[in-house]
Amino acid sequence: MRIAITDSGVGGLSVCADVEARLRRHPPAGPVELLYLNAALEDDYSYNSMPTREEQLRTFDNFLHAAAARYRPDLLFIACNTLSVLFRDPWFDPHRDVPILGIVEAGRRELEAAWRADPEAGVILFATPTTIEDGIYAHCLDELGVPPARIARQACPGLPDAISNDASGALATDLLQRYVPAAVAQFDPRPARVAAFLGCTHYGYQAERFENELKKTFSAVRILNPNRRAGRMITDAIGRRSAGGPGAGTVTIRFVSRYRVPDAPLRSLAQYLGATAPATVAALQGFEHVAFFHGAPATG
Repeated sequence: MRIAITDSGVGGLSVCADVEARLRRHPPAGPVELLYLNAALEDDYSYNSMPTREEQLRTFDNFLHAAAARYRPDLLFIACNTLSVLFRDPWFDPHRDVPILGIVEAGRRELEAAWRADPEAGVILFATPTTIEDGIYAHCLDELGVPPARIARQACPGLPDAISNDASGALATDLLQRYVPAAVAQFDPRPARVAAFLGCTHYGYQAERFENELKKTFSAVRILNPNRRAGRMITDAIGRRSAGGPGAGTVTIRFVSRYRVPDAPLRSLAQYLGATAPATVAALQGFEHVAFFHGAPATG
């Protein structure tokens, strides 16, 4: 069984690492290959950097066609909020005949659980500009009946790169010291407690930094990280597809990138993932450089 996990960059490796850890605790019935496919065109040219939505759609469409043709996964999980949001567009209807799941559903479940646990708390949605502009998570909260005054929406441009390039957290903290006060200022009145939703897979690597900055203002802070729920969704899907339930099946992991991953994120991700997911770290460090899809490069 081949399970493909994709993100625009390396943030989604946290989801891959979570799946690896779960499968180590409860081995699948048969062999499973986790294939991490980096959907970014270049290290310094993410989907949020693209000048138009059409370019985002066209590039991700090229990626999906190439991934299906070259790797033929049994399941593709979009471990990227930006790409999951894009995938809702009718542009991708031709792809819906194959099993594809996205992290937006994991995020929706996290928000619902948090709101039911504490309906008096405020909610801050931290995410990329594309995810914030789309409004998918704000819409989820609206459907739950969360009053608009309890919701803050904060885009965090530049934060994914700061996190992936610096495991010390210094770069992330510099940005959060701007983004967190901007989010807090959106509340009127300000709640005593807050749930902080991490709407980008990179953010979970520095979840403690979010919590520390928020505790300067709120008496209680709950961090909502959908990455872990995404890992559970994938392992549940593997279990449903594995005849006979848990067993002694092997798990192998590969990492494929269209560009050569720079040294800085290689070092940082190894620190973030640590000893809990050794096969994921090894796959990252031994990544396969394959230009298996194409898109319009950045123009000057």
